[in-house]
Amino acid sequence: MKLLPALLMLLAALPATANAATPAPLVVSIPFMEREAPHRAYADELLTLALEQSRDKYGPYRVVQQREETVIRRQLLELQDGHSLSVAVAMPTQEWLDGALPVRVPIMRGLPSFRFFLGRQSDVPLHESVSTVNDLRRLSIGQGPGWSTARLLEDNGFTVVYGGAHPTLIPMLHSGRFQLLMRGIYEVEPELQAQQHVHPGLLVVKQFAIYTYMPMYFFVARNQPQLAERLEYGLKKAYANGQADRLFKRSFGDSLKLLRNRRLKIFHLPNTNIDKSFFEHDRPYLLDAVIALEKQAW
Repeated sequence: MKLLPALLMLLAALPATANAATPAPLVVSIPFMEREAPHRAYADELLTLALEQSRDKYGPYRVVQQREETVIRRQLLELQDGHSLSVAVAMPTQEWLDGALPVRVPIMRGLPSFRFFLGRQSDVPLHESVSTVNDLRRLSIGQGPGWSTARLLEDNGFTVVYGGAHPTLIPMLHSGRFQLLMRGIYEVEPELQAQQHVHPGLLVVKQFAIYTYMPMYFFVARNQPQLAERLEYGLKKAYANGQADRLFKRSFGDSLKLLRNRRLKIFHLPNTNIDKSFFEHDRPYLLDAVIALEKQAW
Protein backbone atom coordinates (compact mmCIF):
# COMPACT_ATOMS: atom_id res chain seq x y z
CA MET A 1 0.00 0.00 0.00
CA LYS A 2 2.97 2.32 0.55
CA LEU A 3 3.62 2.17 -3.20
CA LEU A 4 0.41 4.03 -4.04
CA PRO A 5 1.42 7.49 -2.74
CA ALA A 6 4.80 7.16 -4.44
CA LEU A 7 3.13 6.22 -7.72
CA LEU A 8 0.76 9.19 -7.50
CA MET A 9 3.68 11.55 -6.89
CA LEU A 10 5.51 10.14 -9.92
CA LEU A 11 2.47 10.67 -12.16
CA ALA A 12 2.06 14.23 -10.91
CA ALA A 13 5.67 15.00 -11.82
CA LEU A 14 5.22 14.00 -15.47
CA PRO A 15 4.96 16.92 -17.98
CA ALA A 16 1.41 18.08 -18.50
CA THR A 17 1.86 17.69 -22.23
CA ALA A 18 2.54 13.99 -21.99
CA ASN A 19 -1.14 13.15 -22.26
CA ALA A 20 -2.19 16.26 -24.19
CA ALA A 21 -2.32 16.49 -27.95
CA THR A 22 0.37 18.71 -29.51
CA PRO A 23 -1.37 21.85 -30.84
CA ALA A 24 -1.55 22.04 -34.62
CA PRO A 25 0.75 24.72 -36.05
CA LEU A 26 -0.77 27.88 -37.43
CA VAL A 27 -0.42 27.75 -41.23
CA VAL A 28 0.58 31.15 -42.63
CA SER A 29 0.39 31.41 -46.42
CA ILE A 30 2.47 34.13 -48.07
CA PRO A 31 2.79 35.30 -51.71
CA PHE A 32 5.65 34.48 -54.03
CA MET A 33 7.29 37.53 -55.62
CA GLU A 34 10.73 37.38 -57.20
CA ARG A 35 12.63 40.68 -57.19
CA GLU A 36 16.21 41.84 -57.74
CA ALA A 37 16.14 44.07 -54.65
CA PRO A 38 16.35 42.58 -51.14
CA HIS A 39 13.02 43.84 -49.77
CA ARG A 40 10.96 40.75 -50.61
CA ALA A 41 13.38 38.33 -48.96
CA TYR A 42 13.68 40.76 -46.04
CA ALA A 43 9.90 40.87 -45.56
CA ASP A 44 9.71 37.06 -45.53
CA GLU A 45 12.54 36.87 -42.98
CA LEU A 46 10.94 39.54 -40.80
CA LEU A 47 7.59 37.73 -40.92
CA THR A 48 9.27 34.52 -39.76
CA LEU A 49 11.09 36.46 -37.03
CA ALA A 50 7.80 37.95 -35.79
CA LEU A 51 6.18 34.51 -35.76
CA GLU A 52 9.14 33.04 -33.90
CA GLN A 53 9.18 35.88 -31.37
CA SER A 54 5.49 35.27 -30.68
CA ARG A 55 5.73 31.48 -30.36
CA ASP A 56 5.79 31.75 -26.57
CA LYS A 57 2.34 33.35 -26.50
CA TYR A 58 0.65 31.98 -29.62
CA GLY A 59 2.22 28.58 -30.25
CA PRO A 60 3.76 26.81 -33.27
CA TYR A 61 3.46 27.95 -36.87
CA ARG A 62 4.28 26.89 -40.40
CA VAL A 63 4.93 29.31 -43.28
CA VAL A 64 3.78 28.17 -46.73
CA GLN A 65 4.70 30.19 -49.82
CA GLN A 66 2.54 30.21 -52.94
CA ARG A 67 4.08 28.64 -56.03
CA GLU A 68 2.92 31.19 -58.62
CA GLU A 69 3.80 34.88 -58.62
CA THR A 70 0.91 37.31 -58.23
CA VAL A 71 0.73 41.08 -58.70
CA ILE A 72 -0.07 43.27 -55.72
CA ARG A 73 -3.70 43.85 -56.78
CA ARG A 74 -4.31 40.11 -56.98
CA GLN A 75 -2.85 39.64 -53.51
CA LEU A 76 -5.45 41.99 -52.04
CA LEU A 77 -8.23 40.03 -53.74
CA GLU A 78 -6.87 36.80 -52.29
CA LEU A 79 -6.71 38.33 -48.81
CA GLN A 80 -10.31 39.45 -49.18
CA ASP A 81 -11.27 35.92 -50.23
CA GLY A 82 -9.55 34.68 -47.07
CA HIS A 83 -8.63 31.17 -48.21
CA SER A 84 -5.45 31.05 -50.29
CA LEU A 85 -3.45 33.88 -48.68
CA SER A 86 -2.91 34.86 -45.04
CA VAL A 87 -0.62 37.89 -45.21
CA ALA A 88 0.88 40.23 -47.80
CA VAL A 89 3.10 43.30 -47.78
CA ALA A 90 1.82 46.63 -49.09
CA MET A 91 1.90 50.36 -48.67
CA PRO A 92 -1.38 51.61 -47.19
CA THR A 93 -4.10 52.92 -49.45
CA GLN A 94 -7.80 53.18 -48.66
CA GLU A 95 -8.42 50.06 -50.72
CA TRP A 96 -5.94 48.03 -48.66
CA LEU A 97 -7.07 49.51 -45.36
CA ASP A 98 -10.68 48.59 -46.18
CA GLY A 99 -9.92 45.17 -47.63
CA ALA A 100 -7.45 43.72 -45.10
CA LEU A 101 -6.18 44.15 -41.55
CA PRO A 102 -3.04 46.31 -41.35
CA VAL A 103 -0.42 45.43 -38.76
CA ARG A 104 0.48 48.98 -37.80
CA VAL A 105 4.20 48.47 -37.19
CA PRO A 106 6.23 49.74 -40.18
CA ILE A 107 8.39 46.89 -41.39
CA MET A 108 11.03 48.96 -43.26
CA ARG A 109 11.51 51.89 -40.85
CA GLY A 110 10.20 54.36 -43.46
CA LEU A 111 12.90 53.52 -46.05
CA PRO A 112 10.36 53.34 -48.94
CA SER A 113 9.75 57.09 -48.41
CA PHE A 114 12.84 57.81 -50.51
CA ARG A 115 11.93 57.40 -54.18
CA PHE A 116 14.66 57.41 -56.81
CA PHE A 117 14.54 57.11 -60.58
CA LEU A 118 15.96 54.99 -63.33
CA GLY A 119 16.46 56.83 -66.60
CA ARG A 120 18.29 56.67 -69.92
CA GLN A 121 21.80 58.01 -70.41
CA SER A 122 20.58 59.82 -73.52
CA ASP A 123 18.18 61.82 -71.31
CA VAL A 124 20.83 63.18 -68.93
CA PRO A 125 20.39 66.73 -70.34
CA LEU A 126 16.71 66.48 -69.34
CA HIS A 127 17.71 65.35 -65.85
CA GLU A 128 20.16 68.25 -65.57
CA SER A 129 17.40 70.70 -66.50
CA VAL A 130 15.24 69.76 -63.50
CA SER A 131 15.53 72.46 -60.84
CA THR A 132 12.02 72.46 -59.37
CA VAL A 133 9.23 69.99 -58.84
CA ASN A 134 7.36 71.67 -61.72
CA ASP A 135 10.29 70.85 -64.02
CA LEU A 136 9.98 67.23 -62.93
CA ARG A 137 6.27 67.22 -63.70
CA ARG A 138 7.14 67.72 -67.39
CA LEU A 139 8.74 64.26 -67.55
CA SER A 140 6.68 61.07 -67.93
CA ILE A 141 7.05 58.46 -65.20
CA GLY A 142 6.39 54.75 -65.56
CA GLN A 143 4.46 52.78 -62.94
CA GLY A 144 2.89 49.36 -62.52
CA PRO A 145 -0.83 48.59 -62.16
CA GLY A 146 -2.17 48.87 -58.64
CA TRP A 147 0.91 50.65 -57.26
CA SER A 148 0.13 53.14 -54.50
CA THR A 149 2.91 55.37 -55.84
CA ALA A 150 1.06 55.77 -59.14
CA ARG A 151 -1.94 57.40 -57.47
CA LEU A 152 0.36 59.60 -55.40
CA LEU A 153 2.08 60.86 -58.55
CA GLU A 154 -1.17 61.49 -60.38
CA ASP A 155 -2.68 63.33 -57.40
CA ASN A 156 0.40 65.58 -57.39
CA GLY A 157 0.07 66.48 -61.07
CA PHE A 158 2.57 64.11 -62.71
CA THR A 159 2.18 62.28 -66.01
CA VAL A 160 2.04 58.55 -65.28
CA VAL A 161 2.45 55.91 -67.98
CA TYR A 162 1.22 52.48 -66.91
CA GLY A 163 2.96 49.28 -67.88
CA GLY A 164 2.18 45.70 -67.05
CA ALA A 165 3.72 43.54 -64.35
CA HIS A 166 7.11 44.46 -62.89
CA PRO A 167 9.27 42.69 -65.55
CA THR A 168 7.73 44.80 -68.35
CA LEU A 169 8.72 48.20 -66.95
CA ILE A 170 12.47 48.39 -67.57
CA PRO A 171 12.08 47.26 -71.22
CA MET A 172 9.47 50.02 -71.61
CA LEU A 173 11.88 52.58 -70.14
CA HIS A 174 14.66 51.36 -72.40
CA SER A 175 12.47 51.71 -75.49
CA GLY A 176 11.39 55.26 -74.56
CA ARG A 177 7.77 54.58 -73.64
CA PHE A 178 8.34 56.88 -70.66
CA GLN A 179 11.29 58.98 -69.47
CA LEU A 180 11.67 57.86 -65.85
CA LEU A 181 10.86 54.82 -63.76
CA MET A 182 10.32 55.64 -60.09
CA ARG A 183 11.54 53.01 -57.62
CA GLY A 184 12.45 52.76 -53.93
CA ILE A 185 15.93 53.79 -52.82
CA TYR A 186 16.67 50.11 -52.12
CA GLU A 187 15.48 49.01 -55.59
CA VAL A 188 17.17 51.25 -58.15
CA GLU A 189 20.72 49.91 -58.02
CA PRO A 190 19.89 46.17 -57.79
CA GLU A 191 17.44 46.50 -60.68
CA LEU A 192 19.92 48.45 -62.79
CA GLN A 193 22.65 45.90 -62.15
CA ALA A 194 20.34 43.03 -63.07
CA GLN A 195 19.19 44.64 -66.32
CA GLN A 196 22.27 46.47 -67.64
CA HIS A 197 23.48 43.62 -69.82
CA VAL A 198 20.06 43.21 -71.45
CA HIS A 199 19.10 46.88 -71.60
CA PRO A 200 22.30 48.96 -71.83
CA GLY A 201 22.26 52.73 -71.60
CA LEU A 202 20.24 53.01 -68.39
CA LEU A 203 21.35 54.72 -65.16
CA VAL A 204 20.29 55.78 -61.69
CA VAL A 205 19.35 59.46 -61.91
CA LYS A 206 21.66 61.41 -59.60
CA GLN A 207 20.13 64.88 -59.96
CA PHE A 208 16.85 64.51 -58.05
CA ALA A 209 14.70 62.25 -55.90
CA ILE A 210 11.34 62.41 -54.14
CA TYR A 211 10.55 62.15 -50.45
CA THR A 212 7.03 61.24 -49.34
CA TYR A 213 6.24 59.44 -46.12
CA MET A 214 5.46 55.92 -47.24
CA PRO A 215 5.19 53.16 -44.64
CA MET A 216 5.08 49.49 -45.54
CA TYR A 217 3.01 47.11 -43.43
CA PHE A 218 1.99 43.51 -43.22
CA PHE A 219 -1.68 43.16 -44.20
CA VAL A 220 -3.63 40.15 -42.94
CA ALA A 221 -6.85 38.53 -44.17
CA ARG A 222 -9.79 39.86 -42.16
CA ASN A 223 -10.85 36.36 -41.17
CA GLN A 224 -7.52 35.90 -39.32
CA PRO A 225 -7.53 38.70 -36.71
CA GLN A 226 -5.46 36.64 -34.27
CA LEU A 227 -2.66 36.45 -36.84
CA ALA A 228 -2.66 40.26 -37.10
CA GLU A 229 -2.52 40.47 -33.31
CA ARG A 230 0.30 37.91 -33.22
CA LEU A 231 2.39 39.72 -35.83
CA GLU A 232 2.04 43.05 -34.01
CA TYR A 233 3.16 41.39 -30.77
CA GLY A 234 6.09 39.65 -32.50
CA LEU A 235 7.25 42.73 -34.41
CA LYS A 236 7.22 44.94 -31.33
CA LYS A 237 9.17 42.31 -29.42
CA ALA A 238 11.72 41.98 -32.28
CA TYR A 239 12.20 45.77 -32.37
CA ALA A 240 12.55 45.93 -28.58
CA ASN A 241 15.26 43.25 -28.40
CA GLY A 242 17.18 44.55 -31.41
CA GLN A 243 16.67 41.57 -33.71
CA ALA A 244 14.54 43.52 -36.20
CA ASP A 245 17.15 46.28 -36.47
CA ARG A 246 19.94 43.77 -37.05
CA LEU A 247 17.99 42.16 -39.86
CA PHE A 248 17.24 45.60 -41.36
CA LYS A 249 20.88 46.68 -41.31
CA ARG A 250 22.01 43.41 -42.84
CA SER A 251 19.49 43.79 -45.67
CA PHE A 252 19.64 47.54 -46.38
CA GLY A 253 22.89 48.80 -44.87
CA ASP A 254 24.10 50.44 -48.07
CA SER A 255 20.79 51.82 -49.31
CA LEU A 256 21.07 55.27 -47.72
CA LYS A 257 24.40 55.99 -49.42
CA LEU A 258 22.48 57.54 -52.35
CA LEU A 259 21.42 60.36 -50.01
CA ARG A 260 25.06 61.44 -49.53
CA ASN A 261 25.14 62.96 -53.02
CA ARG A 262 25.45 66.70 -52.39
CA ARG A 263 24.07 67.55 -55.83
CA LEU A 264 20.87 65.63 -55.16
CA LYS A 265 17.69 67.70 -55.04
CA ILE A 266 14.99 66.08 -52.92
CA PHE A 267 11.44 67.18 -53.69
CA HIS A 268 8.78 66.63 -51.05
CA LEU A 269 5.37 65.33 -52.12
CA PRO A 270 2.42 64.74 -49.80
CA ASN A 271 1.31 61.13 -49.75
CA THR A 272 -2.34 61.42 -50.73
CA ASN A 273 -2.99 57.79 -49.78
CA ILE A 274 -2.69 58.51 -46.03
CA ASP A 275 -2.90 61.36 -43.54
CA LYS A 276 -0.24 62.66 -41.15
CA SER A 277 -1.45 60.49 -38.29
CA PHE A 278 0.35 57.55 -39.89
CA PHE A 279 3.72 59.24 -39.48
CA GLU A 280 3.02 60.17 -35.86
CA HIS A 281 1.90 56.64 -35.06
CA ASP A 282 4.96 55.09 -36.73
CA ARG A 283 7.59 57.56 -35.48
CA PRO A 284 9.14 55.28 -32.80
CA TYR A 285 10.22 52.81 -35.50
CA LEU A 286 11.45 55.23 -38.18
CA LEU A 287 14.93 56.08 -39.43
CA ASP A 288 16.40 59.41 -38.28
CA ALA A 289 16.68 60.47 -41.94
CA VAL A 290 12.93 59.95 -42.41
CA ILE A 291 12.05 61.94 -39.28
CA ALA A 292 14.38 64.78 -40.31
CA LEU A 293 12.91 65.12 -43.81
CA GLU A 294 9.36 64.88 -42.52
CA LYS A 295 10.06 67.77 -40.15
CA GLN A 296 11.42 69.84 -43.04
CA ALA A 297 8.22 69.15 -44.99
CA TRP A 298 6.16 70.72 -42.21
